[in-house]
Amino acid sequence: MSLLPDVPGMVHGIVSLDPPIIQCDGCGRTHTERTIELAILLSGIQFSPAHPGRRLCLECRIAEGWDIR
Repeated sequence: MSLLPDVPGMVHGIVSLDPPIIQCDGCGRTHTERTIELAILLSGIQFSPAHPGRRLCLECRIAEGWDIR
C-alpha cells in the first residue's frame, strides 16, 4: 500500500479535488464523492484529536485501538 500525496493547501488525507478523494493513512483505502464535503462526511475516514496527523477508516481505527465510542 502506498499513500497518495495530499493536495497542496488542503488538510491531510485529501488526495484529489477532481474527483474529490479522501484516503486512509492505515490501509490506503480511498473514498470518492461528488464534492469534497461529501467525501469528508461520507467516507468514514476520520481524524482523532488523540492521534494528530492520522486519518483512518473504521477498520484501521479499531486495529490501532482508537476509542471509537
